[in-house]
Amino acid sequence: MSYKRLNDKVRLKSLPNYLEAADQLEGLLINFAVDKNATHRLSEEPWTETAFGRIGLWAPRAFRKLTVIGHLAGILVEGVRADGQNLLWITDEDDIAPNPDKHAEATRLLAHYISSYCTGPLGHFRFGTTASDPGDLHIEDLAAVPDLAAGGLNDILTEVFPHPQSQSVERLFVPVGVQTPAKVGLVAGWLARVASPLAKINIVVDERAGLCSVRRFAVVTNLTEL
Repeated sequence: MSYKRLNDKVRLKSLPNYLEAADQLEGLLINFAVDKNATHRLSEEPWTETAFGRIGLWAPRAFRKLTVIGHLAGILVEGVRADGQNLLWITDEDDIAPNPDKHAEATRLLAHYISSYCTGPLGHFRFGTTASDPGDLHIEDLAAVPDLAAGGLNDILTEVFPHPQSQSVERLFVPVGVQTPAKVGLVAGWLARVASPLAKINIVVDERAGLCSVRRFAVVTNLTEL
């Protein structure tokens, strides 16, 4: 279940049931939306000599993406971890882990960022991709949850601007009747649901006039909730 592939009618038809099942997971889904003007606050340029040894050459775009993820992951892990807790991280097979060599280097780099932010000891850190799925698709299905959330939020923030009746910058009102792709409406409705074991937090990192802001916001589909 991939957000980009939801133009397929069969996948789109199964999306509501999938989102309903995802809501039964006991956990925390945190989505970061980083404005392009603010990425320089978190990204770094490629370098080969590091505090943990030498790494190979990286494409600048992929390396900057990896460093942004590393900083955000370090902040997130420090906020929710317990001393001695093990961390298993699963990602898609994208440009931050495109092959075994880059996968190994990304693991070292992410471990460096996480350890830099953490104020106490962690247990084992493992960084894997969906390629490690044994064939039952459990890993693929789990990794699809943040993929759907991230894809939906990107479309919401890009195409659906805050409704004029919304008086709070902390709530983004998505009218049910607006002309948006069906997948956007379904994911927006899912992100707006709060009464479920799966808690959802959306965070925007923005920059205007040289000032950086970090704020939390909620997706709302019911006008009475504004």
